[in-house]
Amino acid sequence: MDIAEIIKKRRTFHIFSKKSVPREVIEKSIFAANQAPCHRRTFPWRFTSIGIKTRELLYQLQLTLKFGEKSIHESNLKMVRDKMLNPSHLLIATQVCTDNQVQKLEDYAACACAIQNLSLSLAAADVGCKWSTGKITKDPNTYKIAQINSNDEEIIGFIWIGYGIVPPLIKRPLISTIYRERD
Repeated sequence: MDIAEIIKKRRTFHIFSKKSVPREVIEKSIFAANQAPCHRRTFPWRFTSIGIKTRELLYQLQLTLKFGEKSIHESNLKMVRDKMLNPSHLLIATQVCTDNQVQKLEDYAACACAIQNLSLSLAAADVGCKWSTGKITKDPNTYKIAQINSNDEEIIGFIWIGYGIVPPLIKRPLISTIYRERD
């Protein structure tokens, strides 16, 4: 499959099965991520693979963040549980911290490129993923649960990986609306 087909094939999955993705596919996608462009050669991306026991703890945290002390309907419990525990893998993507604001912005762009490379590698293997953010990725308890030092790394997202329902193609803007040529 050529790269244009893989780019078009890549989709954000929302529904995952419990089918396990082979370790080799994950490792190949991490290799692809590590090939991303990086302006200052800081290589600021880090990926932490989170096992099922830790995901159970994150599931409990997500329930607290989402519902607080309110009673939770069974359908909501199932929705959050499936989101947290069904995908084959959960990678926490982090960015190495820096006080230099220009470098921080450039490093974030490099991390986004790394995540796109990872996503394309997975798509080439017929594996789906979803890069998500939200309250849980900013919560100090997530850092504790995942054993990530917030002084060294900032969580920039969860990368859910697995097999599942392939979302339909979305309508994208016409090229003529996003591309200009100037003399």
